[in-house]
Amino acid sequence: MNKKRILYLLALIFLLQVSLSPGTQVKYGSAPAGESLPGMKDTETKTFKERVAAAPGKTLYLEKMQGHITITPGEANEIAIDGRLEVECSDPVFLNRFMSQAKLVVEPAADGTRVRLLSSEREKGFHNTLKEFFRGRKFSFSTSARFDIKVPASQSLDIDNGFGDVAITSISGKLIVHNESGKVRIENGGGELDLRNSFASVTVVDFKGPVRIANESGEVEVRNIAGSADIQNSFKSVTFDKIGGRLVVKSESGDVVGSAVAGDARIESSFKRIEVRGVEGRLEVRGESSAVTVDDVKKDVVIESSFKPVKISNVRGKLRVACESAGVSAEEIGRDAEIKSSFQAISAARIHGALTVGGESSAVTARDIEGNATIVSSFKDVNASNIGGYLDVKSESAKVTAADVKRYASIVTSFQAVDLRRVGGEARISGESSSVLAEDITGDLSVKNSFKRVEVRRTSGSIIVQGESSSVDVSQIKNLPKGGLIDISTSFNPITISLPADADVAVSARTQFGKINSDFPVYMRGTEPQAKKEAGRGPTIVRLETSSNITIRKE
Repeated sequence: MNKKRILYLLALIFLLQVSLSPGTQVKYGSAPAGESLPGMKDTETKTFKERVAAAPGKTLYLEKMQGHITITPGEANEIAIDGRLEVECSDPVFLNRFMSQAKLVVEPAADGTRVRLLSSEREKGFHNTLKEFFRGRKFSFSTSARFDIKVPASQSLDIDNGFGDVAITSISGKLIVHNESGKVRIENGGGELDLRNSFASVTVVDFKGPVRIANESGEVEVRNIAGSADIQNSFKSVTFDKIGGRLVVKSESGDVVGSAVAGDARIESSFKRIEVRGVEGRLEVRGESSAVTVDDVKKDVVIESSFKPVKISNVRGKLRVACESAGVSAEEIGRDAEIKSSFQAISAARIHGALTVGGESSAVTARDIEGNATIVSSFKDVNASNIGGYLDVKSESAKVTAADVKRYASIVTSFQAVDLRRVGGEARISGESSSVLAEDITGDLSVKNSFKRVEVRRTSGSIIVQGESSSVDVSQIKNLPKGGLIDISTSFNPITISLPADADVAVSARTQFGKINSDFPVYMRGTEPQAKKEAGRGPTIVRLETSSNITIRKE
């Protein structure tokens, strides 16, 4: 037997095993479904009409039907089944036997009524196909079945079907639907729905009750559900709108898009977008390599994702975001926000609570934060403005720009500039190899840096600067507090300080290799190369020390 025939045999066996039952619309051979095959000349049709009594609280079981099924409301106490079976076969003898033995079996069960479509020739058809194949001839066999069923509007259903579509309209019992490789649509129903399907779409619209849906490799759409919704699928999209209770979606490699959930929502997917708008409860999103968009959530939001952008807006509760290599944007958050990501930009605005950001190699922007702001980052710029509490920035190799901090500010960075303006309380800056600009600091100011310039303007508290090889310039001092301290030390670069003309200070200036120039009357102690000059006897102490020039100006 050559290789081609072996492959053909394997494919034929697979198709026969899944498709030889009545209801199948696959035609065996090389032609697509719906087209004639060589040797397929005989077609027969058989119809079925069954009427049985229905009883409240009972279930209609449709077992292994394998055809198109449509169910709609009918008489209050009757189940009416109209069926049509069409068979095409290349062997007329087998076709006649098959059709003569095909029957719709309707029988009572302890809890309702059971319906099956049977033919004893099914296995013979399989063996005939193999026999004719080995003889080098084609045995073609195809079936198509359709059932229109009317039941009482409150009828419970348990459906087992394959290779056909299922449509149920305006039925409000307990509905169990297990379908394979066919579309399912359920609308204007109620009660309770448990639905499993594969390889085709599922649509549930206007259902008054909870729904559970599992659809392998199939699209899912649910709209206007009065109860909760539990959805699982893969490789296709999930869309939802107006869910009356809790929502759970577990999707694999499928878009998840929807709005208007009355309860809590939990959504999982991967590699595709997740968009959720309008959740009355708590929202939890887990998206591996998924772009995430969230808007209008009344309670807390938790998001875990990676590699794709995350955008959150209009959350009334707390926010927690944990991402990997993903850009994050959050705005209009009602309570505290915690954001963690890496390598991509993080932006937070209008946070009506405290903000905590952990951004490895991430640029960070924080503005209009009502509470405290804590930022940990590296290698990218940090910008913070209008902070209602304190600001705490710990960064590495990053430029830090901050303004309008209501309480105190603490900034640590290296190798990049620090620009801090308008702080309502104390300010502490540590910048290794960083230039520093500090303006309009209401409380005490402490600066530690190296190798770059320090500029201090318009302060109202004590000033302490510890610089290594840094030039220091202090000017426009607004207020010198009684008992305060200005203590500036550096090396190899000059110190320039401008004091108010009426300042009541005690100045001590020391240099090793430079000169001391002062607008205030001073006297000198010591001799070159180390000189020290003193001026005044006031309550505010000014100490200046460097190995370069010192200039004291009067403003």
